[in-house]
Amino acid sequence: MESKAQTKRRLAFVIWNFEITEWEAFTRLVDRVSRQGFTTVRLHLSWFNAEKIPGVYDFAPYDEQIAYIAGKGMDVILTVDLQRKVHTLEDGTKTALDAVIDTDEFQYAYGADTHVPETLYGTAMVSYASPRGTECMVRFYAAAVSHFAERFGPGVIAFAYPTFTPYCETEYWCAGAYDYSVHMKRAFCAYLSSVYETAADLNLDLGTDYPTFDAVPMPDDSERGVLGVLFYQCRHRVLKALIDRLSEAQKTAAPIIPFAVQFGCVWDGASVRRCTYGFADLSEKADLVVVDDAPGFDHAFSMDYVASVLDGSGKTFGNEIDGYYMIADGVTTAEGYIEQGLTSYRHNASVQYVANWMVDEPLSNYGYIFSTISQEYLEQQTPDTVTENSDQEQVPISLLKLFETGDCRDYQEDYRHITDDGERFGRIAVCDDLTAKVYPNSIAGKDIKIEILTPADAEKQEEEKKSVKDAAMAVAAFGAAAAILALGVAVKVFFSDKDEK
Repeated sequence: MESKAQTKRRLAFVIWNFEITEWEAFTRLVDRVSRQGFTTVRLHLSWFNAEKIPGVYDFAPYDEQIAYIAGKGMDVILTVDLQRKVHTLEDGTKTALDAVIDTDEFQYAYGADTHVPETLYGTAMVSYASPRGTECMVRFYAAAVSHFAERFGPGVIAFAYPTFTPYCETEYWCAGAYDYSVHMKRAFCAYLSSVYETAADLNLDLGTDYPTFDAVPMPDDSERGVLGVLFYQCRHRVLKALIDRLSEAQKTAAPIIPFAVQFGCVWDGASVRRCTYGFADLSEKADLVVVDDAPGFDHAFSMDYVASVLDGSGKTFGNEIDGYYMIADGVTTAEGYIEQGLTSYRHNASVQYVANWMVDEPLSNYGYIFSTISQEYLEQQTPDTVTENSDQEQVPISLLKLFETGDCRDYQEDYRHITDDGERFGRIAVCDDLTAKVYPNSIAGKDIKIEILTPADAEKQEEEKKSVKDAAMAVAAFGAAAAILALGVAVKVFFSDKDEK
């Protein structure tokens, strides 16, 4: 059964809060958004601010902020940002990178012998494959959600969730390189050894001659062949394992608070770096799933994509409206933002985030965007949402094709055709032929080849093997070299691995 937190419609204002917002600016901002139709504040809590000394937590500034938000009649979606940064200690010294975890626990750039350089806000991302780094992440996350659940309860904390990137999403950073740390290298080697019996089998699928699994390189983000798929599958499993651990930690430490995740786009060209094509699997243990649409995206398609994939899961889902600078740069208009908000709600989103609007002047000048969305959808007793047509044809989508091309335009064109440009719900049938891709010489691939043989095929194959062996023996007996050459290919094809050994 869904909780009240999951069924309530929300318009949430995002306060980034990476460096704790100065109190006067914070209260002025909260006062303003409370008058513009917002029901919720999505508040960020930065790990590097709350734990500067190992095991010592300072949640007091966030307690004060949350209490003020609650006093204005709004609830909170708590975002715990699990990034770290350099700290200056009280004696004026600096750590090598961080006071809580070692430099080696962070993600590394391609071909580099050091961690990925600090990104936005001077932060660096922990390797999701690092045992010690992720243990520190999970420990802190559990302590944070437990504290706020106990202090405020579900009446104030509507959802809580972890994020890993400077864009505050539960994924790899789409603007950065893959993680090439020693931890990810070990994870990739272990993954290959779980998929293939031997490196020789892997070489058959790759067309290479790597002597061991450890010799196989981690590819860059341009690789879309077999090696690229295998590395994507590894990264997907590493990311899922971390999200699942954090979900379990929250449900143990604060079972009264629903668990959420947020992804950037789950179908565009950058999703290969985000590793979010298989978002249904990644969000298996989440109660709320939010995606972040760029202003120019087809928001009806995005919401129907998410709704189709999550159908029957009981999850709540939503979308995010990007910042005011998009208007200044001519990317979109105020009316475009209204369209995104209303379209997302019409296509059954229950949560809408508004991010990057913290500057006073644009928020004041464009406040009507949010009051319009609020009045039309949040304040209606029976919102006019798009409903599903069970007789409607479906748009099939291949995740492998998205991975290979990064191009969703044909799929979206088909979607617009069957939905009258998004006026009706569009059922989208996603085939996960990417994270579940099986290659012929893998363990699973060999099993599939065995399983698909009918009894008659198996009997015929045994007869062929026997005839080939008999012929080879006869050839050897008579010393007919020409005949040996003629039979060489047949022997290679029909002898099993055991026979060859």
